[in-house]
Amino acid sequence: MRITKISLLMISLLISFFIGASTQYSSAMVKKSYQYGNIIMQNNASENGSGTVVFRHWTHRGKYTCRLCHVDLEFAQVAGESEITEDDNQSGRYCGTCHNGKGAFSIKLCTSCHAKDTAQLKQTLKKDKKAFYTFQKTMPRAMYGNKIDWMQAEQEGLIKPKDKLPGISLAQKNFVTNQRNEPLEPKLSGLPGIIFSHSKHVAWNGCGMCHPEPFKLENGATDISMQQIIDGNLCGRCHGTVAFQVNDCALCHSEPVSL
Repeated sequence: MRITKISLLMISLLISFFIGASTQYSSAMVKKSYQYGNIIMQNNASENGSGTVVFRHWTHRGKYTCRLCHVDLEFAQVAGESEITEDDNQSGRYCGTCHNGKGAFSIKLCTSCHAKDTAQLKQTLKKDKKAFYTFQKTMPRAMYGNKIDWMQAEQEGLIKPKDKLPGISLAQKNFVTNQRNEPLEPKLSGLPGIIFSHSKHVAWNGCGMCHPEPFKLENGATDISMQQIIDGNLCGRCHGTVAFQVNDCALCHSEPVSL
């Protein structure tokens, strides 16, 4: 039979069990929708909070693909590993690529990103929260994460992410266009089958964000488990930090199941 409310409940309970065993992932699970995907950068911040930067994925996600930032602009996929410096930005790298007063506000407007003190940081977070909920109202809704269905938003033309920047992005050769849906068999019997959409991931990520690391090129050659994903590995690099969370079970486990 097809997926029922009972089977979805079973999946959610199983996911919750796994999540409960992972302290690394549980911190992401309790975030409010306006906080989901936010990164607090405090490498050079003082004790009073001055210098703290709040990066909001939701303000960028509707404008640019993940590949553009994480491949072309070389932002690491793991928070803290980019080692961005002010000199980098001033030289037109990383944030400075777009924040030049043309593509986006200039990095010379320091307090647009860097809080002066704790009071301003709190005010910025309050302002961000209000702006997020105003934006969320214009988007199709989802159940988890920041509760925005970004895939539907793209399909409806509500967002049109750019995948190239002049002078930065190289011309891509479309000699491989993998549009197929990849069926995967769950390790736990009784769960609905998994459908992996190459077409959607290629559109947002290209190929290089996933292959040859963390996923080997050969189909089935990478050992995938739910626990690895929950721990932030493999699919969990994105799903659980920025992309939809693993509680959205039926977005992956979407094939009919026979009981």
